[in-house]
Amino acid sequence: MAFVIPILTTIGGGSAAAGAVTLGTAVAGIATGVISAGNVKRAGKFTEAQSEIDANAEGDSAREREIQRKRNLMRAISSQLATAGSAGINFAEGSPAGIAQLDIDDAARDLQIDTASSRQRQVSTRARGRAARVTGDTQAVITLLDTAGRAATTLG
Repeated sequence: MAFVIPILTTIGGGSAAAGAVTLGTAVAGIATGVISAGNVKRAGKFTEAQSEIDANAEGDSAREREIQRKRNLMRAISSQLATAGSAGINFAEGSPAGIAQLDIDDAARDLQIDTASSRQRQVSTRARGRAARVTGDTQAVITLLDTAGRAATTLG
């Protein structure tokens, strides 16, 4: 760009040089705006992708908690069976069976609550990611429109 100004100065005078500088400023502004818009759009897409990863991690964590709850339930029932067996109690009847059923019911309820809250967290995380992408796209468009407006004002 520096070589354009001296040539225009000798050919058309100072106003041509000023026009070249104005055009150069407008082009630089447009390039900066386009780059900025692209960066904002990429940031939105990155946030959406990260949210999807987080949602999948929440699903994995929920499955891990479910497995741990089932292991704990099996340990509790095994312990109850061992205690009842050592006391000579028939575990198929009576209160020991009732206690085991209560443990099973509690574990099932805990599983339902955890599954529902985990799914809600996954949905919420994915929604935040989609919102970030839409916000990034919108901000990119606004940046491009602002850039076009500034270029039009500069070029006059």
